[in-house]
Amino acid sequence: MYNIKFLIMFFLFSVISAELQATSLFDEEKFKSITADHKALRVGDTLTILIFENAQARSSAGNSSDSNFELSASGTSPQGRWPFGVDVSAGERGDAVIKRNGFVQAQITAVVIAQDENGNLMVQGRQEITIDEELQSIELTGQVRPADISADNSVPSFRLYDAKIKIAGQGYVTDGKDSGVFYKVFKWLGLI
Repeated sequence: MYNIKFLIMFFLFSVISAELQATSLFDEEKFKSITADHKALRVGDTLTILIFENAQARSSAGNSSDSNFELSASGTSPQGRWPFGVDVSAGERGDAVIKRNGFVQAQITAVVIAQDENGNLMVQGRQEITIDEELQSIELTGQVRPADISADNSVPSFRLYDAKIKIAGQGYVTDGKDSGVFYKVFKWLGLI
């Protein structure tokens, strides 16, 4: 009797276990160790971009042109000789120098919007700051290698490739840098 009970139990256990499939509570794709650094690795993760840009540009141009046209004629009459002459000359000289310096230091949080086939992360971020009714906006896009992301989940802007950083202002200070109406009219008329 004991053997029959054992055989029935063994048979039921074999049938039930054949129908069941074991699943793990551990998801390898979403696993992050408690002791690991929290770095951006996937689409939707955020990271801090430290913007340190120092741009300097200088351009100079000069031109010079001279032209001279001379025409003279003379004639005689019973009253005497009449000399005629026309002399037209023009000259132009000009030099222009443009110097531009810019330094930007900012921090912006960006989000990973895509990942390419090599594992590089495409990031995008936007930030608006208003100081004394002056709106400053920072927009950033670029790509970063995961190896360039530091342990504190930040990356300096010079480590981004294909980086596009746009900083624009709107307000009294920005409007004050534009030339006035009278200046533009006089320049258009060629008086300045």
